[in-house]
Parts: sequence; C-alpha cells; structure tokens
Amino acid sequence: MSTNPAAVGSRVGRKDYWCVLLYVSLAIATGFADLRMRAYPKHPVTKFIPAVVANAEPAPARYRVLAPFIDHFIGRVTGASQQNVWYATRLFWIFVAYCIIHVYLRTWLTAEAALAGVALTAATLPLTFTNSWAHPDHMPELALFTLGALAVARGSDWLFAMALAVAALNRETSVFLVLLYAVAGPLTRRRVLGVGLFGVEWLAIYSGLRAWRGVQHYDYWQAARNLTDLTLPLPAEYYDPYYRGYAYFAVVIFAPMLYVALKAAGGAPVFVRRALLVAPCVVAVAFMFSNIIEARIFTPLYALVLPGAMFGLFNGSRLTDVKVAN
Repeated sequence: MSTNPAAVGSRVGRKDYWCVLLYVSLAIATGFADLRMRAYPKHPVTKFIPAVVANAEPAPARYRVLAPFIDHFIGRVTGASQQNVWYATRLFWIFVAYCIIHVYLRTWLTAEAALAGVALTAATLPLTFTNSWAHPDHMPELALFTLGALAVARGSDWLFAMALAVAALNRETSVFLVLLYAVAGPLTRRRVLGVGLFGVEWLAIYSGLRAWRGVQHYDYWQAARNLTDLTLPLPAEYYDPYYRGYAYFAVVIFAPMLYVALKAAGGAPVFVRRALLVAPCVVAVAFMFSNIIEARIFTPLYALVLPGAMFGLFNGSRLTDVKVAN
C-alpha cells in the first residue's frame, strides 16, 4: 500500500530544533516526577521485567513484551545494571514521545502551537502516574500510539504498518489505531482494504503472543469495580482526597481539552474531527475491561484529543502553506 501524497507535513525550521532542546528538559522533569511519585520504584527492575522475560508474569502483562525485552537485551549487551538501563530507557521513551507529539501537531500547526501541545502533555502526564508502580509499557504507549496516529494523519500506510506492529507488541490498546485508520477518511475501497489488512496484522500479533507465551485468562470484566470506585466513599481511616480522585483523573486531564476541541471542531481538518470519535470508544472499553483508578490506561487519548484542542487554541496561527488531506 502506498503513501498518500496529499497529506504532507510542514517544513522543519529552526524553531523545531529549539523545541527539541526544550523537550530534553521536559523529559528529565517528567522522568524525575515519574520516579518520585510512583510507589515501589524498584519493582519494574527487580520483579516485573525479569518475570515478563521469564514468562512468569500473570496475564495480561506477560503479553506486553516490547519494553521488558528491550531493557533486558540492552542490559545483557552493555553489561550495565538493569536499574541504570531502566532509568535511561525511561527517559528515552519520554523524550521520543514528546518529539513525536511535536511532529504530529506540526501536521497542521506552527512550531509554537506544537510546543504548547507538548507542554500541556508534560504538565498533565503526572496525573497518570497514580495508584501503580511504573509500568514499562506506559511511556512507549504514548510514543507509539502517537506515531501510529501521525502515520494516519499524513497518509503513510507503510509507517502505520510498522508503528502498529511495534505498538501491538507493547499494549493491546494499539487496536484503537486500526479504528482510527478506519474512520480517519472517506470509506473508499482502498481504505476498506487497509482496515482489513491492518486488522489482520494486529490480530496476528495479538494471537501470536498468546500462542508463544501461553493463553492465561484473568478477570476481564471491571465495570462493577470501576463503578464502585467512582461512587463508594472510603472509610475515614483510609481517606485520601487524591486517592479518591484517581478514578476521575482522566476527566481532569481530558475534559477541558475535549471541550476546546469540540468548540473548534467545525473548522478543524477531517482527521482532527474524526479522531475525536475514537476517544469515547477508548473510554468505554477502559471502563468495562480496565481499572480506571490507574489513569495511565487513558494515555491514548492524548493522540486523539490533543490535536483538536490545539487547533481550537491556535486556529489563527495554523499553517497556510501546508496541504493536508481533508
């Protein structure tokens, strides 16, 4: 399948390189917050990553092999301690995610607007560090899901195929990239064919991981638990206003963005509007099958909602010399 030449990114300028320097600072700040805010900071290295590599971790984590195997491989090749490898790769994924978000937003907006979008992501991302230790798949998900969305926005099927494959090795939420591809443009024969092929690609990786690592069932249905977390007050001795808010952090992060995006949706490019359609699907599936107190599960919403929010804020400063598929 070929790249769509109608969707091209903006020209890279000096300001884009300056932004990259700023993203180094943002990545280090986020990494420090990640390390200090999380419970059990050594758990990923001492227990989780070795358990995933040894196929001893319970499902579904045993199927999220990308980051644990990368860290394990780097440690073996370099001889560095797994703790140092964990710190380095964590910063790397955060930095790469911020750079990809910048390029993603530059599809429609100026460097200044893209910088604002990355800064908004960095400012709100710590709210996803709650009620859990640092899962290795979290930061790669931000980078890879956004990369897949970038490929769809710019009409690059080859980049999308690669991003989808790597993202599917990281988390099952990559399936929403196939849905994004399906709704992002007119339902032509070529798009229907692409949806079918990419759906098969994702399903092959999903099934292949379970065939390789062994099928293990777990508690799939989480809606009742999530409803309880949203409504049931904690006993007084366990009261913590932040803990009570964990189940609502996705609302705190994304509701204002969504409001701004919807206000400007009428003048936004088709992809930006269609991406908003996928966001409710992510929320619904997360509520039914995931623990919403772990706000990290809503990370894909950044790629779906952020473009609309930034377009709403910077409508007047969008690029005029860039042709984007509409």
